[in-house]
Amino acid sequence: MKMFEVGKEYFDTSACDSDCVYVIKITKRTEKTVTFSRNGKERRAKLFCDDRGEYIIPDRYSMAPVFRAEREVQSGTAPAPETVVVILGQRLELVCGACFPVQGGTVMGFEDIPATRFSRGGIHAVIKWDGTDEYPAHIEKVPLSEIHPRGWRSANGSPLGVFVAQ
Repeated sequence: MKMFEVGKEYFDTSACDSDCVYVIKITKRTEKTVTFSRNGKERRAKLFCDDRGEYIIPDRYSMAPVFRAEREVQSGTAPAPETVVVILGQRLELVCGACFPVQGGTVMGFEDIPATRFSRGGIHAVIKWDGTDEYPAHIEKVPLSEIHPRGWRSANGSPLGVFVAQ
């Protein structure tokens, strides 16, 4: 069973934004509580335990972060993300979830879209998604950074997205 250790850091991502990461550092611990520091403030929280190990819920609101002992901040550099080569005519798959079938598509071209107040801009793949007679094919521009290798998962474990077909 994973347990919190004094001197180590643990993280959780925001329920609303996976790019927002909360980090705490454990400073003391007893059998029933841990003392941690976050944003320069030291606080104490009650320990809970389940089949995945220890966890704490320092705040009491619906989207509050839940820090788990299994989510320890790793020292050193993060591994480089896998590089995906996207070429003209390549087949892609769109995975939207359990209620939607996997949809295929073809890269029709590339477009350099300038950054605006509401979008990041950059190189986008112009994808023509396959359709049927009832639902005609449609064209979508997807940033190259959002096209992933098969089997990729987001930081929160979601398997949804655009993937290179094999």
